[in-house]
Amino acid sequence: MTGILDITQYTPRGLMQLSQIASLLGTPSGRGARFVANFDEDTTTMSIEAIRMLDSDLVIGASALWMATTSPAYMVKSNATAVHAATQMRREVPSFDVGVSLRAAFGSMRAAHDSRGIAVMSDTWSGLPGGEDERLGADAAGAVVFGSDENSIAIIKHWRSSSVEVLERWKLPTEIDSQSWDDRFGTEALGAILNSLLESENISDKSIIAISSANPRSASLAAGLVGSARVVPNMEHGFSGVADTVLKLTAALEIAQPGDNILLVLISDGIELVMMEATECIKDWQEKHENRNKQRLAKHAVKYADFLSWRGRLSKQVPRRPEPQAPASPPSFRNSDWKFGLAAAKCIECGAVHAPPEHRCRGCGQVGNFDSLSLSRLRGTVVTFTIDKLAYTPAPPLVLVVVDFGNGARASFEVTDSDSSEISIGLEVELVFRRINTAAGVHNYFWKVRPIPNF
Repeated sequence: MTGILDITQYTPRGLMQLSQIASLLGTPSGRGARFVANFDEDTTTMSIEAIRMLDSDLVIGASALWMATTSPAYMVKSNATAVHAATQMRREVPSFDVGVSLRAAFGSMRAAHDSRGIAVMSDTWSGLPGGEDERLGADAAGAVVFGSDENSIAIIKHWRSSSVEVLERWKLPTEIDSQSWDDRFGTEALGAILNSLLESENISDKSIIAISSANPRSASLAAGLVGSARVVPNMEHGFSGVADTVLKLTAALEIAQPGDNILLVLISDGIELVMMEATECIKDWQEKHENRNKQRLAKHAVKYADFLSWRGRLSKQVPRRPEPQAPASPPSFRNSDWKFGLAAAKCIECGAVHAPPEHRCRGCGQVGNFDSLSLSRLRGTVVTFTIDKLAYTPAPPLVLVVVDFGNGARASFEVTDSDSSEISIGLEVELVFRRINTAAGVHNYFWKVRPIPNF
């Protein structure tokens, strides 16, 4: 049998208070806050961060990668291959994009289950300014690794599916925002099928039910059909598209005990169910999950006007320097190990580390005698920095730092997820994969650094 070996969730540091919506637009805003992807984040970069939180041995040993999103950074071109490259998976491991619908969440998981690979789900979810999707939405990503049941935290018992063609929520390829019919229609259209499927499950008061749906009425209906079973509440900071499924599953596993049955339900163009049973390994995973999930506590306040600007809703004057040129394909391909894997070159003769890689060692003069050394998972220290208020950036000022990695490597990076006032010499930073800019329809990806919070 096959089970879940590991599962992670990634939420951006950006946090926008919903009260700002009412202040700017004079419309109802709701309470609390929502997760907001930074201007340099998209579904590709968030997928990478979710996978980088998995155990590295599982990523290296994965047999396939399946990526799901309703907001792909590229159409036609694969986004999964960029995720594959930045997480340094083996070249022979296949990577595929799985559709652009909410059902793709289950599609990626079923494919990863059958191939014993990794499913990653990522979305930026919003709508018209002041609308419900904007207020109740969130940006997030999550990753699930499937493998042998002997090391699983939860063993898959069965999957059930009911595909139904129903016009409940949709978006044309040329549009930014999705549309939806009245919530009551979707609930009525799928209610009988949902009831029938749930009746066929062995649900008890000890079962844990996780329900994902863009339609709150349908989710409430499902919650009412499972009796006294424990139902995972809605995510605190909003519905996150395909990522909502993996975030709900993660929340269920956080409270599971060995032997508990967990039922994950997706309501979208039909019903998808997967029943699993938590194993004795769940305790070790919960402890590990709590430790590595502390990153969610570090938050960076986002203004509503900036959020609108990053989503293309509001045009703002940026620093009046020439806009960046699109990266050329040939040099990007030749330097892909550095660009995506941040692979420095370590001289075999003298041990000098060159970042970016060089053909000739500056230490001993040897030519072409190097080993590859990835810096992407290392932390570093800021040795000098500059704050440029004139350089082009959607979020001025642009902060550049030189980082020392403690192994002889030093390199320059942009700073993200922080205010310029936070940067100082000696500051400890970590690497994150981000979008540098977009020009002529081409996304220029590379690594940036952000401060490591002190908890």
